[in-house]
Amino acid sequence: MIYGATGFTGRLVVKEAARRGLQPVLAGRSPARVKALAADAGLEARVVELGERDRLARALEDVAVVLHCAGPYSETAMPMLRACLRSHTHYVDITGEIAVFEVLAAEDARAHQAGIMVLPGAGFDVVPSDLLIADLASRCPDARVIRLALDAQCPMSRGTAKTGLAIIDNFQIRREGSVVRVAAGSLSHAFRFEMDPEPALVSALGDVSMAFWSTGIPNVETYSRASPAFRAVSRASRHFGRILGSPLMQRLGRRLIDALPPGPNAAQRQRSRATFVAEIEDASGERRAARMRVADPYGFTARSSVRLARLVLQGQFAAGFQTPSTAYGRALLSQFPELEIDRMQA
Repeated sequence: MIYGATGFTGRLVVKEAARRGLQPVLAGRSPARVKALAADAGLEARVVELGERDRLARALEDVAVVLHCAGPYSETAMPMLRACLRSHTHYVDITGEIAVFEVLAAEDARAHQAGIMVLPGAGFDVVPSDLLIADLASRCPDARVIRLALDAQCPMSRGTAKTGLAIIDNFQIRREGSVVRVAAGSLSHAFRFEMDPEPALVSALGDVSMAFWSTGIPNVETYSRASPAFRAVSRASRHFGRILGSPLMQRLGRRLIDALPPGPNAAQRQRSRATFVAEIEDASGERRAARMRVADPYGFTARSSVRLARLVLQGQFAAGFQTPSTAYGRALLSQFPELEIDRMQA
């Protein structure tokens, strides 16, 4: 089942599933939109609200795996997971939210008991970065610190913009195993996105959570390239974060975002790209670094989430909470020939 099939990314996921010969059930809360999309695709439609606990669990009774594409996941992840635990349905999603990863990780024991895999972050957040970090960690067994930076050259979808709005007053890192808040702009580091080191400012990528669960390394910092736009976001968070994070401003911000296009068009997606740079440091201060480039992040999310869901359908899964690399190891790279790791000097 693809839940949230009518959203911007959900529609990309539906197209990718069809391209791969799958016939998922399409689901969501809007009868007209879900049924129209299912009719066009020649697929079954199921209309159910996440708040309808019993109906949702019944809708999943004959479903082996749900690919959850309906955000914001801070509101939708746990209702879906509770239904999956009742119906013994594997859970896969495409969130990149630190708090959501942490909440889902806390459900590991219940997932084991139900015999299901809980695999969040099956898209652009966090498959490429998780594989990049896992590769680095395998070459530095005494690592104590991970630093990850992102340079994203891609217009945002409404869903991504709403996620960014929700965390504008909540920049976080992991320090000695615990997730802690830091002030926007309070940490900076230089990374080789291209040839020469460029400055990056602390951000709140999902790897603050997932890199810890993948590697056990207790200190994780994530950054975004210090572009003019991200510098402006950091300044706004530092000076007006509490105001922008208030319920009133969040509601206003969501309304403004709803007036934007649903996401980048085909031409914009074709031009879009992202670069991850990971750096790992051991107790002696020795560093290793690597880089990975991803074309069309939204298209990658569709491809990666469908590939991972297909692996689960084929019986390839590990019960409990998993990250992409803990579930499938470095061999997962073979599923994504478009991802290449460029090892380099830190």
